[in-house]
Amino acid sequence: MKKYISNRKIFIRYCFLVLLMSISFYSCILQKPYAANIAIFQPAFLGEIKENTLKGMADTTVVFITGKVSDYKSPAGKGMELIFINKENNKEFKAITDSNGDFEKMMGSGSYTLKIIPYKYGRTPRLNFENLNFNSGDIREIIIHTESSAETVGIDTIFRSKRAHNKYLRRQ
Repeated sequence: MKKYISNRKIFIRYCFLVLLMSISFYSCILQKPYAANIAIFQPAFLGEIKENTLKGMADTTVVFITGKVSDYKSPAGKGMELIFINKENNKEFKAITDSNGDFEKMMGSGSYTLKIIPYKYGRTPRLNFENLNFNSGDIREIIIHTESSAETVGIDTIFRSKRAHNKYLRRQ
Protein backbone atom coordinates (compact mmCIF):
# COMPACT_ATOMS: atom_id res chain seq x y z
CA MET A 1 0.00 0.00 0.00
CA LYS A 2 2.83 2.39 0.85
CA LYS A 3 4.48 1.67 -2.46
CA TYR A 4 1.20 2.37 -4.28
CA ILE A 5 0.81 5.74 -2.49
CA SER A 6 4.42 6.78 -3.17
CA ASN A 7 4.10 5.78 -6.85
CA ARG A 8 0.88 7.78 -7.08
CA LYS A 9 2.58 10.86 -5.54
CA ILE A 10 5.40 10.57 -8.07
CA PHE A 11 2.88 10.16 -10.89
CA ILE A 12 0.90 13.25 -9.75
CA ARG A 13 4.09 15.33 -9.49
CA TYR A 14 5.18 14.15 -12.91
CA CYS A 15 1.77 15.02 -14.44
CA PHE A 16 1.81 18.43 -12.78
CA LEU A 17 5.33 19.12 -14.11
CA VAL A 18 4.39 18.05 -17.65
CA LEU A 19 1.24 20.19 -17.51
CA LEU A 20 3.19 23.23 -16.30
CA MET A 21 5.84 22.82 -18.98
CA SER A 22 3.28 22.35 -21.76
CA ILE A 23 1.38 25.49 -20.69
CA SER A 24 4.54 27.60 -20.63
CA PHE A 25 5.72 26.18 -23.96
CA TYR A 26 2.30 26.76 -25.54
CA SER A 27 2.18 30.36 -24.29
CA CYS A 28 5.63 31.03 -25.78
CA ILE A 29 4.46 29.72 -29.14
CA LEU A 30 1.31 31.84 -29.11
CA GLN A 31 3.10 35.17 -28.68
CA LYS A 32 2.48 37.15 -31.83
CA PRO A 33 4.79 39.80 -33.26
CA TYR A 34 3.72 43.29 -32.24
CA ALA A 35 3.94 46.11 -34.78
CA ALA A 36 4.54 49.60 -33.40
CA ASN A 37 5.68 53.03 -34.50
CA ILE A 38 8.70 54.25 -32.53
CA ALA A 39 10.47 57.61 -32.61
CA ILE A 40 14.19 57.70 -33.33
CA PHE A 41 16.50 60.70 -32.96
CA GLN A 42 18.25 61.13 -36.30
CA PRO A 43 20.99 63.76 -36.62
CA ALA A 44 21.96 65.14 -40.02
CA PHE A 45 25.41 66.57 -40.68
CA LEU A 46 26.18 68.16 -44.05
CA GLY A 47 29.06 70.28 -45.26
CA GLU A 48 31.44 71.34 -47.97
CA ILE A 49 34.99 72.59 -48.37
CA LYS A 50 34.62 76.25 -49.34
CA GLU A 51 38.34 76.97 -49.75
CA ASN A 52 41.43 74.82 -50.14
CA THR A 53 44.03 77.44 -51.00
CA LEU A 54 47.80 77.32 -51.19
CA LYS A 55 49.08 80.22 -49.03
CA GLY A 56 52.78 79.63 -49.55
CA MET A 57 55.66 77.21 -49.90
CA ALA A 58 58.24 76.16 -47.33
CA ASP A 59 61.57 74.41 -47.77
CA THR A 60 60.54 71.25 -45.90
CA THR A 61 59.10 67.80 -46.52
CA VAL A 62 55.96 68.30 -44.42
CA VAL A 63 52.67 70.03 -45.13
CA PHE A 64 51.34 72.81 -42.87
CA ILE A 65 47.56 73.01 -42.79
CA THR A 66 45.52 75.65 -41.01
CA GLY A 67 41.84 76.21 -41.33
CA LYS A 68 38.46 76.91 -39.88
CA VAL A 69 35.31 74.87 -39.50
CA SER A 70 32.19 76.99 -39.23
CA ASP A 71 28.51 76.22 -39.04
CA TYR A 72 26.03 78.05 -41.25
CA LYS A 73 23.81 78.68 -38.23
CA SER A 74 26.42 79.58 -35.61
CA PRO A 75 29.72 81.46 -35.87
CA ALA A 76 32.05 78.77 -34.54
CA GLY A 77 32.35 75.07 -35.21
CA LYS A 78 33.83 74.08 -31.88
CA GLY A 79 34.02 70.48 -30.82
CA MET A 80 34.80 68.93 -34.20
CA GLU A 81 37.43 66.29 -34.78
CA LEU A 82 39.21 66.30 -38.13
CA ILE A 83 40.98 63.11 -39.18
CA PHE A 84 43.28 63.21 -42.20
CA ILE A 85 43.88 59.63 -43.43
CA ASN A 86 46.79 59.01 -45.80
CA LYS A 87 45.64 56.76 -48.65
CA GLU A 88 49.04 55.09 -49.16
CA ASN A 89 49.69 53.87 -45.61
CA ASN A 90 46.39 54.58 -43.77
CA LYS A 91 48.21 56.74 -41.23
CA GLU A 92 45.87 59.09 -39.35
CA PHE A 93 46.56 62.70 -38.40
CA LYS A 94 43.99 64.13 -35.98
CA ALA A 95 43.14 67.73 -35.20
CA ILE A 96 40.44 69.18 -32.95
CA THR A 97 38.90 72.60 -33.45
CA ASP A 98 39.21 75.21 -30.73
CA SER A 99 36.45 77.49 -29.42
CA ASN A 100 36.61 79.62 -32.59
CA GLY A 101 36.49 76.64 -34.94
CA ASP A 102 40.18 77.00 -35.92
CA PHE A 103 42.54 74.07 -36.35
CA GLU A 104 46.10 73.46 -37.49
CA LYS A 105 48.01 70.32 -38.38
CA MET A 106 51.41 69.34 -39.72
CA MET A 107 51.72 66.09 -41.71
CA GLY A 108 53.47 64.38 -44.59
CA SER A 109 52.70 64.89 -48.25
CA GLY A 110 50.35 62.61 -50.17
CA SER A 111 46.74 61.97 -51.02
CA TYR A 112 44.34 62.16 -48.08
CA THR A 113 40.77 61.49 -47.06
CA LEU A 114 39.32 63.93 -44.52
CA LYS A 115 36.72 62.84 -41.96
CA ILE A 116 34.94 65.43 -39.83
CA ILE A 117 33.19 64.17 -36.71
CA PRO A 118 31.07 66.48 -34.50
CA TYR A 119 31.05 65.81 -30.78
CA LYS A 120 27.60 67.24 -30.07
CA TYR A 121 25.77 64.26 -31.60
CA GLY A 122 27.90 61.58 -30.01
CA ARG A 123 30.23 61.04 -32.98
CA THR A 124 27.49 59.34 -35.00
CA PRO A 125 27.21 61.40 -38.21
CA ARG A 126 30.39 62.02 -40.19
CA LEU A 127 31.48 64.01 -43.20
CA ASN A 128 33.95 62.46 -45.63
CA PHE A 129 36.00 64.34 -48.22
CA GLU A 130 38.08 62.29 -50.68
CA ASN A 131 41.16 63.03 -52.79
CA LEU A 132 42.82 65.91 -50.97
CA ASN A 133 46.32 66.07 -52.46
CA PHE A 134 49.11 67.82 -50.54
CA ASN A 135 52.68 68.29 -51.79
CA SER A 136 55.85 68.67 -49.72
CA GLY A 137 56.30 72.17 -48.34
CA ASP A 138 52.70 73.29 -48.92
CA ILE A 139 51.26 75.85 -46.53
CA ARG A 140 47.51 75.46 -47.00
CA GLU A 141 44.36 76.98 -45.59
CA ILE A 142 41.16 74.95 -45.62
CA ILE A 143 37.80 76.57 -44.87
CA ILE A 144 34.93 74.15 -44.23
CA HIS A 145 31.28 75.09 -43.82
CA THR A 146 28.98 72.62 -42.10
CA GLU A 147 25.31 72.45 -41.31
CA SER A 148 23.90 70.24 -38.63
CA SER A 149 20.36 69.50 -37.64
CA ALA A 150 18.49 66.82 -35.83
CA GLU A 151 14.98 65.54 -36.01
CA THR A 152 12.91 62.82 -34.50
CA VAL A 153 11.70 60.36 -37.10
CA GLY A 154 8.87 57.86 -36.68
CA ILE A 155 9.76 54.36 -37.83
CA ASP A 156 7.48 51.34 -38.09
CA THR A 157 9.06 48.33 -36.45
CA ILE A 158 8.08 44.87 -35.26
CA PHE A 159 8.75 43.65 -31.73
CA ARG A 160 8.74 39.98 -30.74
CA SER A 161 5.80 40.57 -28.42
CA LYS A 162 3.79 43.25 -26.65
CA ARG A 163 5.96 42.63 -23.58
CA ALA A 164 9.12 43.46 -25.58
CA HIS A 165 7.48 46.68 -26.79
CA ASN A 166 6.57 47.67 -23.23
CA LYS A 167 10.12 46.91 -22.09
CA TYR A 168 11.45 49.18 -24.87
CA LEU A 169 9.11 51.99 -23.80
CA ARG A 170 10.23 51.71 -20.15
CA ARG A 171 13.87 52.12 -21.20
CA GLN A 172 13.09 55.33 -23.05
